[in-house]
Amino acid sequence: MASQTPPPATDPNPPREFPDPAEYLDDPRFNRKFTLPPTPDLPENFQVTYADFGHNDPSDPSSTHVLLLCGPLLGSRYLHIAKDALAKRHKVRIIDIDRPGFGGTTPVPPNLRIRAWLAIVPALLAHLGVRHVVLAAHSGGTLYALNTLLHHRHLLSPSRPYVALCAPWVHPSHSGAAIMSLTSTLPQGLVGSFDKVAGFMVRSLVPATVGFSNAVSGMLSGIVPSLAGTPAEEYTAPGVSDVRLAEFEEKIWGTLIKRVYAESVQGLGQDAVLLLKRDGNEMFWGEWEDYDKLVPLLAQQERELGEGGGLEVEVFFAASDAMIGTDDGPKWFEQCWREEQRGERIKFSSSVVPKADHDSIVSLRFGVFERIIRSVGSAEEGTAFPDVSAEQTAV
Repeated sequence: MASQTPPPATDPNPPREFPDPAEYLDDPRFNRKFTLPPTPDLPENFQVTYADFGHNDPSDPSSTHVLLLCGPLLGSRYLHIAKDALAKRHKVRIIDIDRPGFGGTTPVPPNLRIRAWLAIVPALLAHLGVRHVVLAAHSGGTLYALNTLLHHRHLLSPSRPYVALCAPWVHPSHSGAAIMSLTSTLPQGLVGSFDKVAGFMVRSLVPATVGFSNAVSGMLSGIVPSLAGTPAEEYTAPGVSDVRLAEFEEKIWGTLIKRVYAESVQGLGQDAVLLLKRDGNEMFWGEWEDYDKLVPLLAQQERELGEGGGLEVEVFFAASDAMIGTDDGPKWFEQCWREEQRGERIKFSSSVVPKADHDSIVSLRFGVFERIIRSVGSAEEGTAFPDVSAEQTAV
């Protein structure tokens, strides 16, 4: 009699075979191009490259929940493409635009960067048939997101006007962060050449300290994600639904960064000048100069709108942050949004994400982006994703 051998047990969660990183990056959705209509003060034939991924219903693009990203100092369209599967899962479309001087987007000097962005956003969204978006920004992208909010408030979702800010940039005059305070004293020419320095490091695969002062190496390794690896401690935040997506994000990171630097990163140096307010021009950020003057303008704007539930601003600070610190920088930023500044029609909350740093806070392992994407996908229902933070405050 033949022996009865039970079939081998089936792993309910078999290892995922990830796509080849280079092939994944070649996906046409991550490599779109657009020509900006003629715009005063901007170069003719202004080119824009962008990524458009996640859920997309071509038959009715206006019905899809859209998340418009405003990336960090390294303002490349590639940084969040590993979040494609997560966005599809929650029926969210993500648009990530190369800022001027990144990828194939036409470069402009620091004093025109905000103006160029404010021209690009409505023109591109109209081209794509997108009427409303939710805004999310990381670090230096905060300047771009808040200018979008001030000048193009009509683009926010009417059902839930929401802005998420991850490790928002704070000028060293307010944060006192050692690295950034030191960096702000570097020669103007060196600050404007950070793209060349960072590109050399990435291409040469040399330690950040070779040939550079501690100030420069510290600045670059902290502010440019390519020079910071994945977290040394393997950690997955509570509430992260699929750690394999985080593993895929980490798997493609090296190839992704090489692709970023294979294209133009001239905007890196120009954005560094912008963030540090160099050239002696306090108006680079906008007529509001800094957040303490911006928030009352937003409050007035919300009062004049006088409809719907008002604006929601949610801020995620990192537990460890060499760029804005964990004390003076976040406290000053929160004070800018205190109730007497923001009024009754802006809801503001902030939280600290355990174990995250200035760069890793947007990695899938820390759950912040999953929270944002889930929130965008459920915007009409108004449901919230379980908290990923250790402490949360509303001021």
